[in-house]
Amino acid sequence: MKIIERQKAVALRKQNLTYNEIRQRLNVSKSSLSLWLCDVPFISSEKTREKQKLARIRNGQVLHKRKLQRTSLIMASAKKEIQNINSSKLKLLGIMAYWTEGSKTQDSLVKFTNSNPKFIKFALRWLRKICDVREEKLRIHLRIHDDLNKNKIEQYWSKITGIPLNRFHKTTFKLSGSNGKRHNKLKYGIASIVVCDTNLFYRIMGWIEGVTEHLKL
Repeated sequence: MKIIERQKAVALRKQNLTYNEIRQRLNVSKSSLSLWLCDVPFISSEKTREKQKLARIRNGQVLHKRKLQRTSLIMASAKKEIQNINSSKLKLLGIMAYWTEGSKTQDSLVKFTNSNPKFIKFALRWLRKICDVREEKLRIHLRIHDDLNKNKIEQYWSKITGIPLNRFHKTTFKLSGSNGKRHNKLKYGIASIVVCDTNLFYRIMGWIEGVTEHLKL
């Protein structure tokens, strides 16, 4: 029986079928095929290469789908771990956010800069609820590429932040590359929340020092 299978396998290999295609037809192990066909030359035809390409694509799609399913489960489980963010936790989150993302170069300015609207919303909530910043002190400064729609972007950030356009600083334009093409262009630019308040700046710096001392860093 094995002799017949071997003869069929050799004949199929000479037709330039792949190991997987031969296995599907003869239902034999890959190890057996490796032994039987080691001396049979394989000439990859255009048709065979196309089949191999499609097989790689299908395999990649299967792996990608499995990854999405796995990561979705991980994220859903992790999401359930986050509950009850009270004022105390919000305060600490904001302190850590300012430590990493806040401006520390001018002691008269408290400033968060980011392109993510969710982060900007979070920073504003922290400034309003934890730092007691009055609405009239909140300012927005935008940096965008010169080929983007300035008015549309300003309207977008005004809606996101709840800050009227009359409290926006003059938008800064960044020149695009020499050919005007950028693959990583930020659709809505970069937004900075600005509060002119020296006392608040040093209060935040004190909070950061308090956290580091408490953690013995």
